[in-house]
Amino acid sequence: MRKNERRVAVIAGTPVDTQMGVEFINKKVSEEIKEAAASADRTDSSEEAAYEVLQPVYCPVSENCDAQVRFQYSDEAGKRARIDEIFDPEIAKGTKDFFIYCNSLSGAFDFDSYAEEKCVNIYTPLQIYRKLGGQFGRVGVIAANNISAHGIEKALLSANDDIYVIGSGNMSIVRAIERAHAPAEIIKECGLEYMVRYMETCGAEAMILGCTHFPYIKGEFEKICSIPVIDPADMMYAALVSPC
Repeated sequence: MRKNERRVAVIAGTPVDTQMGVEFINKKVSEEIKEAAASADRTDSSEEAAYEVLQPVYCPVSENCDAQVRFQYSDEAGKRARIDEIFDPEIAKGTKDFFIYCNSLSGAFDFDSYAEEKCVNIYTPLQIYRKLGGQFGRVGVIAANNISAHGIEKALLSANDDIYVIGSGNMSIVRAIERAHAPAEIIKECGLEYMVRYMETCGAEAMILGCTHFPYIKGEFEKICSIPVIDPADMMYAALVSPC
């Protein structure tokens, strides 16, 4: 089989979630390569099959959680300067696709306008939330901080101005994940079962993981939820491999 490679810059707030984004794409690519190989084996053709392989590139914005929060609350000129530092060298290398694997980061900077200015493709969680907004009447949102929760609510409302959002921002969950605490331990130490019961009591029809760190605890989180738990990363990846 013939391999075509496409470079994708994975940009997130800290080294940990940036690496999570790289691993997420690599896992998806590995699964697709296996499927392509199996399909080629089943096809009786003398023509060589071609498939595309995404090459994720590790591009963290900040050195840790606290630095990332400071970045998100900094002035626009400071944020723009740091984003340029990441994007411009990648664009010079021919990179056209940028995968923002960080909810709070995507809510702290206008990546849609930036994509038009730089003539590149930028995929963000907020784009997915705009699509999800039309699917629910009430949703729970668990985010890393409240700038992220605000950005997610704004995106959901842009698709459905009647949607009711019950939100929570809790950086202690992110810190526990970065310290590699066990998922079940994080559920307990951060009081997530109580938060889930509150959101369900308020009528939430689904729970949105508003932070790209949170798939780490998704399995344990689903055990305490009686409603669907949504991870936007899968929908972001689908947009990346099948751009409109």
